[in-house]
Amino acid sequence: MKLSKVFSKALTATIVMLDDYAFKCSNRIKSSYFTRERAMGFKDNVLFILNMINKSLQVELNNFFEVVLKKDTTISKQAFSVNRQKINPHAFIELNDRINQVIYQECDEYILWNGYRLSAVDGTTLELPNTEELRKEFGYAQNQRSQVARAKATCIFDLKNTIVIKSKIDRVGTSEREMAKELILDMIKDSNFKELILFDRGYPSNELITTLIENKVYFVMRSASNHYIKKINPQKNDQKIIIKYKNKDYLVRVIKFKLDSGIEEILLTNLFDENYKVEDFKALYFMRWGIEVKYDELKNRLEIENFSGETKIAIEQDFYASIYLSNMLELANQDSDKKIRQEQEGKEIKYVYKTNSNILVGSLKDKLILMLLEKSTRKRHKMYKEIIEKLSNNRIPIRPNRQNPRPDRMSRSKYRRNRKRSL
Repeated sequence: MKLSKVFSKALTATIVMLDDYAFKCSNRIKSSYFTRERAMGFKDNVLFILNMINKSLQVELNNFFEVVLKKDTTISKQAFSVNRQKINPHAFIELNDRINQVIYQECDEYILWNGYRLSAVDGTTLELPNTEELRKEFGYAQNQRSQVARAKATCIFDLKNTIVIKSKIDRVGTSEREMAKELILDMIKDSNFKELILFDRGYPSNELITTLIENKVYFVMRSASNHYIKKINPQKNDQKIIIKYKNKDYLVRVIKFKLDSGIEEILLTNLFDENYKVEDFKALYFMRWGIEVKYDELKNRLEIENFSGETKIAIEQDFYASIYLSNMLELANQDSDKKIRQEQEGKEIKYVYKTNSNILVGSLKDKLILMLLEKSTRKRHKMYKEIIEKLSNNRIPIRPNRQNPRPDRMSRSKYRRNRKRSL
């Protein structure tokens, strides 16, 4: 099987950045940091943070030095914790931006929806190590007995290519609309796409809608039933209304339809093409579920809430490193799924199969970092082919109409700092 060039190019682009002296200089907190070679320099620290740290920190460090760096010595977890405070978390944002540049500008293997790059924006709450410092830095949830450290995260997720385009972690009380607006304006600075973004019902506001319209960003927003109630004609399923913001008029299309449950949904959009009917918008909006699946993957497979430190810098480093890892894993997943489809082609099978995501995460533990350290392109390609071969042999069936309801509970201390796995 001929593998996609995207993963290989993204890997190479990452290697170039990690070896770039300017990248190190712009992402160390002070110019005096990492000026001399030590047991664990700037690049080694970045690679370690990228290596899916989910066990005891000292166990992970010992494994990293033995398996990845091929050294007989190691450093203490206290020494690493000091080192990581010298690295700007923005380094991991830059790494993710660079591989997105590869995906969308250098490989041309991406998928569009009717000429639009189709994405969804949504926020989620993250559980943090429950320390006084993190409660102060990020905020907390509170009940009658305790305060629990929390953070707010927002992502722009490409629904067709299953890639996180932009992400941000902030205080738990931060407005999701403001976070979304900041990420969208950052995304479109260098974008040549016609952007179409799906929003859930917490996002509609005159300010956000007009910002999107003025920046030529297309949107479909789920609206609460009482939103613009005086403007919407209840008898029409497809209509146009005028909203006002700062003494200016803006035209918005309103789409209404009923779910199988009988509940009426209302969508707001600036897609005025009459070729898109009510049923088209209904099917389009349901694609937003992809971002919910991505958050489930981030939380339960990549264990994004299993933070390896208890400082603001450590939390941000782990978060943005997980976003980068998620995208690299997805590129490998796409290659593995492609190999599985090719092997199934023309065969009579009960189910269509896909890559086992748990095996995917486990297979790239250490291996991704070893590929990033490998100087030979030929050897890197051989390593990757072996991984894809292993992944494609560990497949699971896609069972249609299977549902996993969300648990109705509030968790606390899902990953206890004093109970990290040693195996």
